Amino acid sequence: MSDIFFHPLFKDMMNDVVEAGSCCQCGICVLVCPHNVIEYVDGYPKQTAKKTAAFDFCGISEGIGCDVCASACPRLWPREIHLRDAHFGDQRPWEGIFGVYRHVFVARTRREDIMERAQDGGIVTALLSWALESGRIDGAAVSAVGEDDPPCFPSPKLATTESETRGSAGSWYTYCPNNLALWEAEEKDLGKVAFVGVPCQITPLRKMELIDPSFLLSHKKRPQHIEKQRGFLRGYQDRVALQIGLFCTEVFRPELMTEKIEKEMGIPLTEVTKFNVKGDVLIYKKDGEMETLPLQEAMENYQRPECSHCGDFSAELADISCGGAGTRGWTIVVLRTRKAEEIWREFEGSGQIETMPIRENKRAWNILQILARRQRRRVPEGGRRSGTAPGLLQYQPWKEASCAAAGMADSPKTPAELEECLAAAYQEEDRPEQVAGYMAGNPIPGDPGDPPPGEKRKLPPPPAPEQGGAPPGWTPDRTPE
Repeated sequence: MSDIFFHPLFKDMMNDVVEAGSCCQCGICVLVCPHNVIEYVDGYPKQTAKKTAAFDFCGISEGIGCDVCASACPRLWPREIHLRDAHFGDQRPWEGIFGVYRHVFVARTRREDIMERAQDGGIVTALLSWALESGRIDGAAVSAVGEDDPPCFPSPKLATTESETRGSAGSWYTYCPNNLALWEAEEKDLGKVAFVGVPCQITPLRKMELIDPSFLLSHKKRPQHIEKQRGFLRGYQDRVALQIGLFCTEVFRPELMTEKIEKEMGIPLTEVTKFNVKGDVLIYKKDGEMETLPLQEAMENYQRPECSHCGDFSAELADISCGGAGTRGWTIVVLRTRKAEEIWREFEGSGQIETMPIRENKRAWNILQILARRQRRRVPEGGRRSGTAPGLLQYQPWKEASCAAAGMADSPKTPAELEECLAAAYQEEDRPEQVAGYMAGNPIPGDPGDPPPGEKRKLPPPPAPEQGGAPPGWTPDRTPE
């Protein structure tokens, strides 16, 4: 893309995402719609405000203007790789093919009650339980199979007790729109929520935080309209105190459970306690037995096609990213932000976990590298609005603000009225200033790049503890500072 700036519209979202087949079903557009134009129908956004109108028609978008939904959509520009400068700024001490990080290491909980249900090292569940108990958070947006849910099919939940966080342990590998749990956070007026989700659920939260609100200005719009729309753009995200991203390559269509596992393999879903993926799909049953399904078969026959549009394996915009790639009984932990580092120090100080430098689990490090690279490259190239065209620039809030100002240059509003509209858009936020940035696609520091034809890729070695390859305050006796 050239330096021409554009802001996605409702029509772009409905045509270039939903109709094009790349919609990840996160539901964020439905969550943030200020005017009840769309609903979550059969897992996708559907225009229901005017049934006689086209599927891509929004009267507000084409009238006074809105497009908050498209601004948060993870399948429109800017995507993860275009938001690094806006999110991390100059706070990016280390960077790998799996994104910006401050520390990367492996860890596991010491709590047996959590390890019994844990996916790998039980770190996410243990962290949520500790954070609730210590008052760091007052709830957690998670997915869990509740009493009213079909077996093996989780739904969005807002966990507010320690037992509810333990009930969310493990992954079911069918898609659950965790973002919709933030509705309940608003209903209960919780202001310190931990959000746990896969990459396509983390990205929209960051977009809600980082997208400059100046796009809300229009010639027709009054300050009260802008204030309402800004409230939906920022409001749910403002309640999120910590973002925990889960490694993810893909999830599966429901038929994997209902057709393959239950009918063909003869395993009642009511007897399944949890799943895992370690080369095969591992199916754990209540009787203590475990059955396997070849992962290749599951991917070929049951992978959601929408997942092939995701290039983010490790939730690159989260505060903390976690996953079990290449591990057994341990969790890879990536601390990406200062907030994450601060919280982790307190969490580790509680004595509930044990940790180890990443170089002591080289297999996990190598698989993290391989999967992150493979996922970045699998996304089909699309138009610039989809965020997958080559040469797209980093998102810079000041540039959006400049374009918004240019668009309002011939406005009939007086300078005082324009200032009132700007005040409604920004409220207590600082207005952006131009900063220097990097272009998405620049070489990752230390990355060897593509090998010559016919040669095997040489993976970078695991970082040493002093290079971010251990938890904060690491010492050889494995005690925090």
